[in-house]
Amino acid sequence: MKQLDLFQGNKLRDLGINQSFQNAESNSEKWGVLAYSFLLKYIKENDTFMAEDVRVASKGFVPEPPSRRAWGAIFVMAKKNNVIKSIGFSSVKNPKAHRTPATLWAVNSK
Repeated sequence: MKQLDLFQGNKLRDLGINQSFQNAESNSEKWGVLAYSFLLKYIKENDTFMAEDVRVASKGFVPEPPSRRAWGAIFVMAKKNNVIKSIGFSSVKNPKAHRTPATLWAVNSK
């Protein structure tokens, strides 16, 4: 794979995350603040987790965004803020996703 292709893939990923986030924000005012706050509360009781674990736990607390991909922006922000870190991959639990690997997160103990 060419390095240029990798950068293009990263750029398209980030564009998709941003679009999903903006859509969630336009659908539900301050969705990002609610989602990020929920993640911060969630990690007080969970040392390791996957994004889908947080999404499922957030039902009833954070409005469902039009696309689950909006949560990507929340995890990127938490990672950039050194709140969480990637520790590898694990299979998702959603049967429709066919056990695809996804990021396994951990609380960053600094």
